[in-house]
Amino acid sequence: MQDIWCHIYSLLPMRDAARAACVSHAFKRSWRCYPNLAFNMITLGIDIESCGEDGIARNFTNKVDHILKNRPCIATKTLEIVFRYYNAKVCNIDSWFQAAVTPGIEELTIELSSKSGRYYNFPWSLLANESGNSIRYLNLARCAFSPTDELCFKSLSRLELSDVAITGDQLGSILHNSFALQRMQLKFCNKIICLKIPFHLQQLRYLDVFDGGSSLRVIEVEAPNLSNFQFMGHRKVHLSFGVGLQFKKFDLYFPGAISYVCADFLSSLRYVEDLSLGSRCEVYAKSLVIFELLILIV
Repeated sequence: MQDIWCHIYSLLPMRDAARAACVSHAFKRSWRCYPNLAFNMITLGIDIESCGEDGIARNFTNKVDHILKNRPCIATKTLEIVFRYYNAKVCNIDSWFQAAVTPGIEELTIELSSKSGRYYNFPWSLLANESGNSIRYLNLARCAFSPTDELCFKSLSRLELSDVAITGDQLGSILHNSFALQRMQLKFCNKIICLKIPFHLQQLRYLDVFDGGSSLRVIEVEAPNLSNFQFMGHRKVHLSFGVGLQFKKFDLYFPGAISYVCADFLSSLRYVEDLSLGSRCEVYAKSLVIFELLILIV
């Protein structure tokens, strides 16, 4: 019976779980073993108007420290840290990761912002062991992720990186053993010049790339079963797709996108079900090819 209650309790959102622990001794015991940690302004009950911007980081840190110090060394399933007032001098974020990133963790979401604009250097070595093997969902935003060795994310099925300081080679160290990857989204990762999606990612179906800078020049896709592709950028990039790749959904937005698709990718769009092309300030004169594209879609 106790195991059933613990399972039901683990399904509660973190804030509701904490409230239940305040009124029940049974739930209080379960709270110390609660596997899903979500640290943000809402779940921690922090009001910017009451404590002021300068006190937010200290208040946030004190509450997270208190929760983790009163929590036994048990497995964490999900960890979310979303904080827009990150202060490296106050937040003990390295120690939080040491305590909460444990073998068996399945979902990890980190989103940090600071006044200085400096990226937090995510300790990738924490994921270079059994913890990395169990990760299914990895979502990093506004931080630096700079692995020097190949990581083993054998269970990773979804990867989202937003405004992350990471190079193409460093991303390759993540993808090297990510055989289960099905979805990948990259937003404003402006240190990537050449994005390579290797052939061994045979489970990959969805790839979304949003380029906010001018560094990305090439996207090479060899994953044989990619069916949904989206790219949005301010400048043209060279696209290279594997032989025989067929798309169901294809979205492309950059200057010259329409003429680029008509010239190079008609064969890959033969079975497309959802096509969206956006090209600012482009006047395409070859109406016959446009007509051919429309006939192909219909």
